Amino acid sequence: MAKTADFITLEGRNMVRDSLTSGQKINTVLIGAGSAGDPKIKEIEKLAEEKGVRVQTLQSEELLKMAESGNPQGVIALMDMPEVTTLQQVLQAKRNVFVLLLNHIDYEQNLGAILRTAWATGVDAIVVSPNGVHEITPVVAKVSMGGAAYVPLISMSLFQAIKMLHDYAVPVVGVEVDMGKTMYEAKLTGPVAFLVGGESEGLSEPLQKECDFFVNIPMDRKLASLNVSVATALILYEKNRQESLPK
Repeated sequence: MAKTADFITLEGRNMVRDSLTSGQKINTVLIGAGSAGDPKIKEIEKLAEEKGVRVQTLQSEELLKMAESGNPQGVIALMDMPEVTTLQQVLQAKRNVFVLLLNHIDYEQNLGAILRTAWATGVDAIVVSPNGVHEITPVVAKVSMGGAAYVPLISMSLFQAIKMLHDYAVPVVGVEVDMGKTMYEAKLTGPVAFLVGGESEGLSEPLQKECDFFVNIPMDRKLASLNVSVATALILYEKNRQESLPK
C-alpha cells in the first residue's frame, strides 16, 4: 500500500502567497538563496512571519530538486494535510454543488492530475471508491500541484455517495463511451455530480443503474477510450464552458 503524504507541496510565488493569505495550514516556507532579494519573495517572507510560519533558506539547487514543476520561482511552501471533509458537509455548505465521483483509479499520477484539473475548474469535492487509489500519497500530492490542498478527497462507497447526492437533489451524470448525448448536447449547468470509470474498466451495470442520465465524449471511432484524467478534464471544462454562456 502506498504511503500517505505527510504534507502537500505548493510551488511558485503566486501559489505560495495565496496559500498564506487563504488560511491554509502552512508548516514551512522554503526559499532559494538566489531569490532571497526579490520583492515578491520579500513579501512572502513578511506574510509568513506575520502568520508565524517558519521560513528556511536553501541553496537554489536543493530547492529545484524538491520541485515537481521544474520552476518553483524560488519558493516552495510545505502545507499540512487538510482536515478530512465529509460529503455531507460539502452538500450542506453549498446548493449549486459540483462533485466528481471516480470509480477504481489504478494510478496515483492520474488521481493527482484529476485533482489539479478539479481545482482549476471549481470542483467542490472528489469522491473516490476505496477499491482503488483513494488517498493523498506523496505522488498524488506532487502531481496535483496544489490541487490536493484545495479540493477535498473523500473515500467512500460510491453507492452511498450517490444515495446522499440524490437525497440533496443533485443529479448524477454517468460519463461513458457511446451512452447518452454527447457532452456538447447535454445540459451540464447547475448542481451536478459526474461519475467517471477507472483506467481499466468503465462503469459497472449496478453503477449505471444509479445514474440519472449519461453523456459521452465524442471521439474518432478508431480510438477505444481516453486516459481517465484526460476524459475527466474534458467533461469538467465543458461544464465550465456551458456555465460561462450568456443566460
